[in-house]
Amino acid sequence: MPEPVLLLTVEGGPSGPGVAAPRVGSPTKVFRPWNPEQAALLPASKRDSLGETHLAVFLRDLLEHLDLRSILDAYTEDRGQPPYDPRMMTVLLLYAYSQGLTSSRQIERRCGEDLAFMYLTADARPDHDTICTFRRQHLAAFEALFLETLRLAQVAGVLKLGRIALDGTKIRANASKHKAMSYQRMPEREAALQAEVQRLLAEAEALDRAEDERYGRGRRGDELPADLQDAATRRQRLREAKARLEAERKRELAAAKQAQVEKIEAAKGALEAQAREQAVAAGEDPATAQPDPKAQRNFTDPESRIMNTPDGFQQCYNAQVAVDARSQLIVAADVVDAPNDKQQLQPLVEQGITNVGVPRGVLADSGYFSEANVRALEGREDTPIDAHIAVERARHGAPPTGPPRGRIPAGLSVPERMRRKLRTKRGQAIYARRKCTVEPVIGQIKGRGFRRFSLRGQGRVQGEFRLVCAVHNLLKLWRAGVGALTRAGAQRRLAYA
Repeated sequence: MPEPVLLLTVEGGPSGPGVAAPRVGSPTKVFRPWNPEQAALLPASKRDSLGETHLAVFLRDLLEHLDLRSILDAYTEDRGQPPYDPRMMTVLLLYAYSQGLTSSRQIERRCGEDLAFMYLTADARPDHDTICTFRRQHLAAFEALFLETLRLAQVAGVLKLGRIALDGTKIRANASKHKAMSYQRMPEREAALQAEVQRLLAEAEALDRAEDERYGRGRRGDELPADLQDAATRRQRLREAKARLEAERKRELAAAKQAQVEKIEAAKGALEAQAREQAVAAGEDPATAQPDPKAQRNFTDPESRIMNTPDGFQQCYNAQVAVDARSQLIVAADVVDAPNDKQQLQPLVEQGITNVGVPRGVLADSGYFSEANVRALEGREDTPIDAHIAVERARHGAPPTGPPRGRIPAGLSVPERMRRKLRTKRGQAIYARRKCTVEPVIGQIKGRGFRRFSLRGQGRVQGEFRLVCAVHNLLKLWRAGVGALTRAGAQRRLAYA
C-alpha cells in the first residue's frame, strides 16, 4: 500500500502553476509566510535594524569623541569633486579591519552588500582606488589614532597600567620571496643580463641595417606602387613587417633587461651601504666592509626580509607589540626588518612609557634576553622596572626545577640572577602571565585575518600595523562597555574644545 502524500501549504504563500491544492483528507503542515521576492520596507534607520550594541554603531558613536584633526587638516583646498567625508572613510576602515577585511576591493564590495557597511557609509559606495588612496595618505594619522585609543582607555578606567608583556610575530610582506636575490648572486646575474641586453640590441641593429640596405635609409619598405601589390609581393612585405616588429620587440626586451640591471645595482649599493654602517657602529673601517654573501634584497619590497616562519622561509616583517597584562590592550607597537627580537626590547618599552607611562614590570621570552636589556630596565635612575625575561628557551618535557633556597649568593652574573629569579614561586607566577597576555593578542590579530601587509615599505607597513593595533584596542573597549566609554569619550571631547 503506498504511503500517503504530504502536501505542504504556506499561509499567504505563492500560488499558481505547479502549486497543488490540498486534497480532502490529506494532512497539511502550515508554516510562517516566506516569499523572498516580496517587497518590504526596512526600518526607518539602519541603526534600528543593527541594534545599539552592534560594533558598527559603537564605532560610529565613538568617532564623534576621537580627535581626528590630523586627518581633517590634510584637506586644505576645495578643488574639483568634493571628497568623501574623512570621518566616514576612517570609521569604514576601522570596521573593515575589525572584520578581517584588508583588501580595498572586498571593502568596496561590502559597501553594497553588508548592512553594517551601508550604515557607516550612509549608502555611499567609495571605489577601491579611493579606499586604497585614503589608507595610504593618512598612515601617520592612524598612528595618532592608535594613541587615541590608549588615552580613551585610560580616561574610561579600562587601562590601569601594571606589567606589560612583549612579543614579536612575523607577518608576510606584500612581496614574493622569489623576487629576492643574494649579494653573492647579484654580480653573476647582472653580467648575464648585460650580455643579454647587448645581444638583443645587436640583433635589432642587424635587422635595421638589413632593411636600410634593401630599401634605403628613411624608408619603411611598405611604400609600394599599385602595380606591385600582387599576392607574392604582399607576402614578402608581411615577412618584412614581421622583421621590423621583431626588431622593435628586441629593443623593448633590452630596455626591460636594462631596468633589471639597474635594480640589481641599486640593491647591491644598498647592501654595501648597510655593511658600511654596521662597520662604523662596530668601530671598524667602513672602507673594507663587505656585505654577507648570503644577504638578500627583495626587488618588490626592498625593505622586507627573508625570515623563518612556521610555514618556512618567507618574505616578512617583524611586528612587535607590548600588551598590558590586565586589559590585553596594546600599549606599544612597531614593525622592524630585523628577524631577531633582542634589539627591540628597549625601543618598545620606551615607546610604551611615552604612550601610557612607566610599567611596573616587563615580561618577555628568551628572544629578548641580554645583559644590556636587563640592566636598562632594572637600572633606570628614576623608576626601575622589574624584569622577568627568560634566559633560554625551556626544553619540552624537561623536569621542573624546584625553587631556590637560601640567600642569593654573591657574585652571580646577570643571567644567573635572572634564572634564579624565574625559579622562585613568585617569579614563576609572574612569568606565567606572559603566555596568557601577549600570545592571545597576536592570535586574535591573525585570527581576524591579518596575516599579510597590503602596503610596501617599512614606513607604510608600520602605519598599517598601528591601524590594526588601534582596531584591536577598540574591540577591547567595545567589549568593556559602550556606556562607560561614551561618557569617557565625551570627557575627552570637552578637553579638545
